[in-house]
Formats: sequence, C-alpha cells, structure tokens
Amino acid sequence: MPPATPPAFDAVCIGLNVVDILVRLPNEVHRGEKHEVSDLLVQGGAPAGNAACVLAALGARTGFLGHFGRNTLSQVARDELTQRGVRADFFIETTDARPGVATVEIDASGDRTVFYNLNGYRRVSSTDVPADLAVRTRLVLVDGYETEGALVALEQARAAGTLSVLDLEAGDPAILRRLLALGTDAILPLGGARQLTGKTEPADVLHELGSATAAQLVVTDGAAGCWALTPDGVIHQPAFSINPLDTTGCGDAFHGAYAFALLAGWALPQRLEFSAYIASRVALNLGGRSALPTCDMLRREESSLFTTALRRSLTDLLTLQAGALECPAGCPR
Repeated sequence: MPPATPPAFDAVCIGLNVVDILVRLPNEVHRGEKHEVSDLLVQGGAPAGNAACVLAALGARTGFLGHFGRNTLSQVARDELTQRGVRADFFIETTDARPGVATVEIDASGDRTVFYNLNGYRRVSSTDVPADLAVRTRLVLVDGYETEGALVALEQARAAGTLSVLDLEAGDPAILRRLLALGTDAILPLGGARQLTGKTEPADVLHELGSATAAQLVVTDGAAGCWALTPDGVIHQPAFSINPLDTTGCGDAFHGAYAFALLAGWALPQRLEFSAYIASRVALNLGGRSALPTCDMLRREESSLFTTALRRSLTDLLTLQAGALECPAGCPR
C-alpha cells in the first residue's frame, strides 16, 4: 500500500477577517480639533489573520479561511495576507462580503484602544469548511469569534489526530467550553479566563479549566507573562522586557509563534519562551504585521536572550532549515 500523501499545509487559520486603521496619538489630544499625526497605518488585523502572518513569516506553509468580496477593503485584506506569504487556497470569494474594520488608537505608553465595525461581514459557516481540511494540514488554528466554522474544523482535527491551537479571547461561555473540549492546545487571556471560570489567580484558573478539557492550557497577561498547566503543576514564563511602541497584535503573534513551535516539536517551556519573544518583537513597531520575525532574523538575534534549551532548539531548527529543503515544521526554505 503506498504511503499517504503528506499534508500540503503546516497550518490553516480560521477566524475574523479584519482591516485595521492604526493611529499613534499625539501626546496631547484636544477633542473637536484637528491633529496631524506622524504614524498612521492601514493594515490587516484580527487574531487568526495576524497569527497566520506570523506562521508564514517564520516559513510555515500557511492558509487562511475566510470570506472576501469585490470591494476595496476585501482587496486590502487579500493583499495583506498574500504579501506576507499566506496562501489563498482557502479564500472564499463572496461578492457582497466585507471584512470587519477596526480603528486602533495607540497612546504614548503603547496601549491601544480598538473601535470595530462588522457591517457587511460574512461569517464562516459550517459548510464553508472543506470536508478534508484536517488531512490537508498539520495544524488548525482558530479564534473564538468564528465559532461555527471553528467547531467543525476542530471536530475534523480531533478525528484525524491533527494538532489544533485555540485563541479564545471572549465569547459565549458554553461555546468556548465546547471549543476547549476539542482542541489540543488552548491559549486564553487571563481576563477572559477569569470570566469563564470565576477564579482569579492564574493557577486556580488553569486548574478549573483543566477539569473540563485535556488540552494543553496557557493563560497570558501581557507584561506579566504567561502561565501553563502541566502534570507537575503550573509553570510561569516571564514576558521579555521592552519599551513597547504598540501592543496591537502581540497576543496574536504569541499564538502564531506557539503554533510554529508546536509544529517544530519543541517542549512546552521552549514553546512559551519562543512565543513570548516573538510577541515582544511585534510590540516594537506600529501594527501587528509591520515587522514580523523571520528565521533569518532569528539567526542574527543575540542568543544570550534565550535559555540554553531554547537556544539549542533554535540552533537545530535554523541549521536544518538552512541545509535542507524543509525545516522541522515542514515549511519550505
């Protein structure tokens, strides 16, 4: 019997399709008046889309599943994904569909406030998910906003033994728990996890969630770092110390980097450290996709930033990628 055809994709991401309009506010804002700003950017956004761009930038063969119409915003969203290496195989052409639009205000501290609109947005339905999705990819990444499509994709992934990473910011608690029950790895912001569990401390939150899922659980809390539940207890990964310019997309970058490290077969502590590092690099620039880390950038990075274990994992990854047609994640050079 001939061997099965290997998956054509390393990761397929399903989630909100959004165009961001980002502006860095001046130090003084006088409401009702006009202000010239030095930093204003139109860019693709949203959790799964940003994570897809991170995966593609690192070299993973990545797809994004969502609706795109015949309008300017849809063209921006298409270009923002494909120009960063995300493949268009799963783009759904729907004439009257429109991406969501978010206006993101970034203050002097790097914190951002988001105003968004979903008028004309076409959600991913259960029938939009290809029946063979889980066998065409090694990993599925979903967010908590496109839940109908995410549930179908996760059910497929579970049946096929395909890895899955969940990015669950907020949503209906019952649906979030259904998603959690299906995934292999789930990452939640601490605030959202607190609302879901009624607990406060990260360890208590993780233990409460762990009683309802077999997924590897991680909760994140920005500059405070992240925590993960293991059989031996809860471990903590500090955030990398930086002076952020813009925190937009940092959590999304964490998810994309985590998925990449999971595909590479790294141990949990290295996955967390790598994800924290990638998120910190994104925060040094305006917008979640402006300066995505690549493997070439990792080669030039000062290795003293990393623990010995992560340094070894990166060395193995970069050596194999440079010397072979494929890196450990299965991605082309």
